[in-house]
Amino acid sequence: QMLGLIKVGWIYGHPPREDGFVMSAAEVIMAAEFQLEAAGGLDGDDTPFVTVKVTVGDDGNTSVEAFQVSRQCMEMAAEEALEVGDKPGFCNVNETFTAIQEGKESKTVENNFFLTVVPIVQHTSEMFVSQFPKANRDLDDRTQSHDEMKRQLSKSGKEGWTFLDLLSDFNLLIYLCKFLDVATDIPKICDS
Repeated sequence: QMLGLIKVGWIYGHPPREDGFVMSAAEVIMAAEFQLEAAGGLDGDDTPFVTVKVTVGDDGNTSVEAFQVSRQCMEMAAEEALEVGDKPGFCNVNETFTAIQEGKESKTVENNFFLTVVPIVQHTSEMFVSQFPKANRDLDDRTQSHDEMKRQLSKSGKEGWTFLDLLSDFNLLIYLCKFLDVATDIPKICDS
């Protein structure tokens, strides 16, 4: 919030699943609740909020997919009409509600019915630089440290970098939270 950012999604991971089983009922309901929160409720605007699923594909490589749940799913979640049941690929419909599928009453709804695939687009931030080592990256040969911070900030005044440009690094700001007062120091840095 100090940086004027809003939450635009959540990421979850899981081990490989059987073909066709995209999200569990619990994951669909949680995605709907998060989208509702991001939209400010059912009366709110459409939201860019997405659910990103990370798993291992059949070929052993990482698989990343993004989804949004439908407006109907959000409405049913808001009314607590959806429940987790015995079949993981389906949401149960609360007994006080009626779901109609293909003209017939149904006590379950297939989870995939609620999902919309969202394309993942690569982008570059205009707000942040990305020079400081990222946390929790096993493949990065650099780790977050005071030496790395010194190396980054010492570029100030060189090659067109200003001190504020170099400080506008999300990973550096998170690192600084370990040492500076989050209530007083970090807001001042973010305001600058």
